[in-house]
Amino acid sequence: MRFSRAYLAPMLVLSLASGAAFAAEAPPKLSEDKPVTLQQCIEYALAQHASVLSAEQQAKSSKAEITRAQANFMPRITAESGYTGSGGQGIINKDGARENTYSTSTVSTIGITENFWDGGKTQAAVREAKASARAAIAGVDLARQNRALTVTRAYFSALLTKRLADIAAQTVTSSEEQLKLIQARVDTGDGAKVDVYPVEVQLANAKLAKLQADNDARVAATNLRNAVGLDRGPELKLVDVSAPEIKVDPLDDCIKCALQTRPEIVQSTADVDSASAGLNLAKLQALPIPTASAGFGRNLSGADYDQKWSFGIGLSLNIFDGGASQAGIQSAKARLESAKLADEQSRKDISAEVESAYLNLTSSLERLSASKPLLPVAEAKATKLVAAKRA
Repeated sequence: MRFSRAYLAPMLVLSLASGAAFAAEAPPKLSEDKPVTLQQCIEYALAQHASVLSAEQQAKSSKAEITRAQANFMPRITAESGYTGSGGQGIINKDGARENTYSTSTVSTIGITENFWDGGKTQAAVREAKASARAAIAGVDLARQNRALTVTRAYFSALLTKRLADIAAQTVTSSEEQLKLIQARVDTGDGAKVDVYPVEVQLANAKLAKLQADNDARVAATNLRNAVGLDRGPELKLVDVSAPEIKVDPLDDCIKCALQTRPEIVQSTADVDSASAGLNLAKLQALPIPTASAGFGRNLSGADYDQKWSFGIGLSLNIFDGGASQAGIQSAKARLESAKLADEQSRKDISAEVESAYLNLTSSLERLSASKPLLPVAEAKATKLVAAKRA
C-alpha cells in the first residue's frame, strides 16, 4: 500500500490542527495496553518526535537571530565599574627623595551610544534574518507534515501486515484440516497415499509463508513505534480504519494548491529572499559606507569628568582587502543562483509528485470500484469450499 501527501492532505491537515491544539494543552500520552487510533499516534509524534522538536528549536534560533540583527537599530546603554590599585617601593618623588607609595581608585560610569546609520548594512542583515526565520518556520510545517505522513504509512503498514499474518495463520489451519481429512480417507481405504503428498507440500509452504508474514508484522510494528517516537517495546494495539470517502479534485487544481501551500515552496522562496539579502549585504561591504553616531557618558564616581558627549559622521572605504570583498560578492551571487535553481526544481518536483499521486489514487479508486462486484462471488465460493471440506 502506498500513501502520498496529495490525497492524504485533508487527513493530515486535520491531524496537524488537532495535534497542535492538543500539544498546546498538555503532552499527549500513548497507551501501550489499550488500542490506539491513527489520530492518537499522529498527535503523539507531533508532540514528542525528535524531528519535529528539532525543527521547532531551529525556528526559535532563527527568530532570535532577527532580534540580534535588529539590535543594531537600538541605542546601547553600558555601565562600567572598576577598582584599581598601584604602588611601589623606592620611588623618587618630586623632592628627589625615595619613598614607598600605594594608591587605590574606584571608577563607575554609565553611557549611551547610538549608531544612526551604517550604510544599510543593518537593514540588509535584518532582511536576511527574517527570510531565514521564514524558512525555518516553514521547516517546522514540513517536519510536521512529513512526520504525520510517516506515521500514517507506518500505521497502515502495521494494519496490513497484521491482516496478512492472520490470513497466513488461517491458511496453515486450513491446510492442516485438509491434511487430516485426506489422511482419514487414506486410513479408511477411501484414498491413496499419494494424495497426501501434495497437501503436505501445501502445508509446508503455508508454514513458511506464515513465518515470513509474522516477521513482516513484527518489523512493521517496530517501524510504527519508531515513527511515532517511542522506544523499543511491545507491539501497539491498533484500531482499524474504515475506508474514507475520497473526492478527487481536478489534477490542475491539486497542483495549484500544492504550489501555494506546500512548506517546501515557502522554504525555497524564503531561501531566495535570504540569498538576495546576503548579496545586497556583500555589495554594501565593498562600497563606501557612510556612518553617523552619537554618545553620552556620565560619571557616577571616581572618573575625571562629570559628563561627556560625542558625535561623529564619517565615510569608510575598504581600499584593498586582498580580494575578500569581491570574493564575498561572487559567493553571494552563486548562493542566490543556487537558491533560485533549487526553488525552480522544487516546484517541478512537487508538480510531478502530485501528478504521480493523483494517477495512483484515481487508478486505485477505479480498481476498487471494479473489484466490488467480485466480492460476493468470492465469498460464495469460499463458503462452498469450506462446506465441501467439512463434508
